[in-house]
Amino acid sequence: MEKRASRRDELINKQAGKPGLRGKINAKCVECIYDPYQSGTWRKQIENCTAPACPLYEVRPTSEGS
Repeated sequence: MEKRASRRDELINKQAGKPGLRGKINAKCVECIYDPYQSGTWRKQIENCTAPACPLYEVRPTSEGS
């Protein structure tokens, strides 16, 4: 479990450290839904988010080319 949290935390910190709002939005979505032990990339997992009431839903990151 510790390894999972570490991988997830690294991705959150990487995204949050980017300039502008995009990195912060990405980091919040990763924190909310991403599980490195589930199938799909972090973007694909977030793209499949089923929480349309979330204020970030319309601006969540999507897979490259989507």
